[in-house]
Amino acid sequence: MSRVFVGPVEESKQSAGEGFEDLAWIFTCDSRNRGLIRQGFDEAALLWKAVKATSGNILEVGRNLAGSTVLLAAAAGPPRNIYSIDNRSNEDRACKDYLARPEHKARVHLLVADSHVPLPNLRFGFLFIDGDHTFEGVLADVVAHWNALQASDEKPALVAFHDALPNQNFKWRDADRNLNRLWIRLKNKFRKRQKPQIAPDYEPGVLKVCDELIHQGLAAKWRSAGSMLVMEKLAELPRNFSDAARKLQQP
Repeated sequence: MSRVFVGPVEESKQSAGEGFEDLAWIFTCDSRNRGLIRQGFDEAALLWKAVKATSGNILEVGRNLAGSTVLLAAAAGPPRNIYSIDNRSNEDRACKDYLARPEHKARVHLLVADSHVPLPNLRFGFLFIDGDHTFEGVLADVVAHWNALQASDEKPALVAFHDALPNQNFKWRDADRNLNRLWIRLKNKFRKRQKPQIAPDYEPGVLKVCDELIHQGLAAKWRSAGSMLVMEKLAELPRNFSDAARKLQQP
């Protein structure tokens, strides 16, 4: 079980110099408005805010349709470079066309590669992890790229994890599915592996890795929205980080 060091991130709805991205709370934000980015509106607003709070290159792990890549490119603007890693090329045509515009093409790098392998000789001010959501997958991504993340220009080094926190994104979908839950309960009687009656709204493996980063004093909570958790990097990963994190998997 996770230690759950990642508690609620309290933040005021009013702050000096707030922009449109700070007003997501006035909207209804859930899985129905995810679109090409595959995020809730409030999650995407937080991602935009985190990019604006940092400087330097950006690394994205997992882009799928590339909606999030479009947001990163728009939020960052020149001269920041965006490196996006995925194990396949599956970009939506509209997103691909947007990223091919002259103002983006030279600085947005769509890489088809193994995200568990570090990118040599590159440093980043912002890291967005939304790839393999299993515990081992997230752990491998963190180990590969964490130490390439660095603060610069007096701005923090931030890392965002999608699907990291319990949330209400799917509450609307499950509200009136009593018959569906009954059917799942009946089928579970004949299954070796039980299926949850309500689909999970976050990935426990992601939360467990985030928990360990905070527990070891390597990161601190910065902001959260929906399932999105943004943390500030405080220190480099120790060599035994993977072993310590795996202890969370033990009963």
